[in-house]
Amino acid sequence: MGRWEYYLVRMSMRELAENIRYAEEIHGPTQLSDAIQRELRRSRATKEIASYLVKQDDRFFSSIVVAVLDGEPQWHPVSLEDNPEFKVLSSDKRLSEAFGVLTFNGEQNYYALDGQHRLSAIRQLLDGETDYRLPPEFRHEEISVIFVLPRYLEDTNEFIVRYRRLFGNLNRYAKPMSQYDNIVMDEDDAIAIVTRRLVTTHSFFRMPGKEFESSRVKMAKGKNVLAGSSHFTSLEMLYDINEHLLATAERRNSGWGAEKAKIKEYKRFRPLDDEIDVLEAELTICWEALTSALPVLNENPALMRDHNPPSENDQEATQPYDCVLFWPIVQMVMADLARELLDFTKAKKGATDYSLTVEDAIFALQPMNSIVWNAHSAPWRHILLVQSDSSTWRIANEDRKGRIRVLDRIIRWQLGIDRLTEDEVSGESGLRELWYQYLPATAVEEASEMWLQIESGLQS
Repeated sequence: MGRWEYYLVRMSMRELAENIRYAEEIHGPTQLSDAIQRELRRSRATKEIASYLVKQDDRFFSSIVVAVLDGEPQWHPVSLEDNPEFKVLSSDKRLSEAFGVLTFNGEQNYYALDGQHRLSAIRQLLDGETDYRLPPEFRHEEISVIFVLPRYLEDTNEFIVRYRRLFGNLNRYAKPMSQYDNIVMDEDDAIAIVTRRLVTTHSFFRMPGKEFESSRVKMAKGKNVLAGSSHFTSLEMLYDINEHLLATAERRNSGWGAEKAKIKEYKRFRPLDDEIDVLEAELTICWEALTSALPVLNENPALMRDHNPPSENDQEATQPYDCVLFWPIVQMVMADLARELLDFTKAKKGATDYSLTVEDAIFALQPMNSIVWNAHSAPWRHILLVQSDSSTWRIANEDRKGRIRVLDRIIRWQLGIDRLTEDEVSGESGLRELWYQYLPATAVEEASEMWLQIESGLQS
């Protein structure tokens, strides 16, 4: 291909580990080694790749690309004409020399040009340098290896430049899957699996017609949704919301699944189907409770993100015009609040393994319906919803995360999740002062009245 001559061969895991080396093992810490091979992070190979090889029955690697130095390589084609069964194919010139034997004189050096972390994981497993037990017959499993060779009498400098370029091209043009594609395709990540099921089966998300044309969930890349869109949220955002809703106190403190793994590791390996069914059932209860306790979620999303609503004197207008629960950035706040309220109710039952019913969950989330979610009211107005000019409103871009943190603390205080002292609320550097710092100068006159509105939302 191009100016490259390459050979595709099969090697067992044992043969790969015994014969293929790292560039640094051949050249030492030279410029050539540094230039054509990235830094080997053995911790990554051990923790991520080795665990994948051991735990995943459907393990599979793409070809490892190996550079072959020296050894006077010779290609010996096998003629198809010698075998009667393949004689019918012998006239195809593409196949006439496609099969054969590649030999070297014993002085060759092989090193992984692309795939050194995969090689490292295989080596460590075979050498017993990990805590994992090797899968049966793993050392005899085969992997495809691409040998790339220098051109005949190629100048050394040209050879180095071409190998650098090959390594760069292999990595530069390898486009990773997007988060959206991962959610659609992943059969190991339990959160992705139950998210797809939710879109397919739950009445709040399921819409007539093709699932990829859902008018409730944006089935395209990106978390944000347009102001006038009919989508309640995006698939990527729904995935994040679901992960937070499923992050019970037990899972946050002790880990996920039977092995009590951290969430990143848990999502790498498919759990048993019974466990996935449990997650789906939990998630279904969460959304049943959210849509019942917060009936505004059932409104038409296309009418709920109007940052510049009609005049308050418009008798035909209906409220709310701009509900923050339809903004992706606030949906994460909603998920975390819901999870804490559910955990609180769960703890009151007196048993950590108690499974909430739909009725229990609705009761737990009912206080959220008393929160003011209208973007044009306190605490959102002038903090997360700001004015571009005298008549145009938009979501704030400046220090958006800081603003969300303050608003989240206010709502947690209103719901009684956080019990704050008078000093923590009204004292120096208290919650009121943090909120006040984000108010623009044009809203100073409104500040006292808006804070009274916030205090009126306190729940016992």
